[in-house]
Amino acid sequence: MKCEFCGSILIWDYERGEVVCSHCGIVQGKLISSDIPDYAISKREEYLSLREKRFGDNRVRVSSPKYRKILKLYSTVSKKISDKPWLEVDYNKLFTTGRFVKTIISLASIRARKSIEKHNYWELVNKGLKVLEKINPALLARSERCKYALAYMVTRIIETGKMPSEEEIVSVFNVSGTSYRRLRAVVLNIQNQHILIHFKTRREDI
Repeated sequence: MKCEFCGSILIWDYERGEVVCSHCGIVQGKLISSDIPDYAISKREEYLSLREKRFGDNRVRVSSPKYRKILKLYSTVSKKISDKPWLEVDYNKLFTTGRFVKTIISLASIRARKSIEKHNYWELVNKGLKVLEKINPALLARSERCKYALAYMVTRIIETGKMPSEEEIVSVFNVSGTSYRRLRAVVLNIQNQHILIHFKTRREDI
């Protein structure tokens, strides 16, 4: 049996006499029979331990207002990502915050995040994000991958005076060659306005 809301495996909590989702923590019913599938028994301790680490005693009962809120969130997000297999939802964050901001992300962005982590570029990216925020916050109004790529390119220009290659940006940030050329034009425009000189002389600002 699986959770009707997130599709994860259900566990049987004998101590509390409840059937609980191992992933989202929603209490889905009461135990009324000892006739439990073998696979659920064998996985019980593993998923019970996982659930306790994630939720402790913050379980959600089907009759509570919190449950109805979670159900509404799940229904809404399901419609948003319907027929969009390239999107992924962080249900834990969605159900915890009750907001869609930064809970729906593309698989391409997930790969970009992992690549940034692998290359140890987060420090450079975060420096660039601060610079762009000070120059013009509107420059950050783009896809997550392009935003990170632009931030990294700005930092590299400030610190080395050199533009990162198309090969590097495409490979690390999982963007297209066309996107790279557009971002490069943005960086050059900023550079031509001599805006970055201020940050070159005062690197503590980033």
